[in-house]
Amino acid sequence: MKYKQLEAIMRRVASQCPDYHYFIEQHALAAAGIAGENEVFYFLQELAMPHQILRNFCLIDFAAHKHEMDFLIIFSSFILCLEVKNIAGQLNFDVEASQLLRTRADGVIERFPNPVAQLTRHIRFLSSLFPHIPIVGAVVIANRRAIIGSRRNTHIPIFHADYLHSFIESSLKQYTKPVLQINTFYEQLLARQAPVIKSFSFTLADLKKGVFCEKCSSKMHFVQDRFICSNCHHQDKFAHFQALADFRLLVDSKITNQKFRTLCEISSRYAAKRLLKYLPIIKQGRTTYYEIPEQIVTIAPHSPN
Repeated sequence: MKYKQLEAIMRRVASQCPDYHYFIEQHALAAAGIAGENEVFYFLQELAMPHQILRNFCLIDFAAHKHEMDFLIIFSSFILCLEVKNIAGQLNFDVEASQLLRTRADGVIERFPNPVAQLTRHIRFLSSLFPHIPIVGAVVIANRRAIIGSRRNTHIPIFHADYLHSFIESSLKQYTKPVLQINTFYEQLLARQAPVIKSFSFTLADLKKGVFCEKCSSKMHFVQDRFICSNCHHQDKFAHFQALADFRLLVDSKITNQKFRTLCEISSRYAAKRLLKYLPIIKQGRTTYYEIPEQIVTIAPHSPN
């Protein structure tokens, strides 16, 4: 959710926003995190033994604290919890000082929160929930240019993504007794997943108005039954779906005809009604809302004609 929101912010929030540079930094960090997770997922897809994968999985503990885990891999004999870091440079881990020190190529040293401490917290929580299931944890370094240096006072394995298969094979040899049904337990975990909460919230007034071209990002104009780019002349009947998706991520999951016209800069309420015909209608008193599905960009053919 956070990464999708940040992508929407890059499209919709003006650079004059006081927090815009913060959002740029957060977007870059989130993009690096997603790239690192994709690298790890590439290796996980090659697993031949029965398993289930939960990615970006969140549970709430008894004190209402969130546990956001990069990967949970369920095997019949144990659960593997992975914390992924996509950081280049020489990485030195110090659990006692609760820090990860990264030495860049130019010699500059930077401090990051120690992923070992975060992973240990997740393992402790999972073990309290499922005391009969072995919980195994590891920190996976996804950046191929990283050099793993010192690992002071840590019992948690730390390795590069290409060692993941070997680590899993070793763990399967250590934990051989089946203790759970993989698919049943997977469904049980999904049922316990914490509800998604928006990381950032905006009003319609905060957003850039208009529909933007997927080809060149320029503003499009609505002409009869389609949107036409003023720059590259790309035509699209469903370009407003991305605007609706952005509105859902940043403002609300439902929208009125009037707010839709403001968002997409459409003058005719009747034209707006035709464009919104794919969306479910919600009546609240005298007000008609259109519910924006989570997968709004995929609910109709994306045709340029």
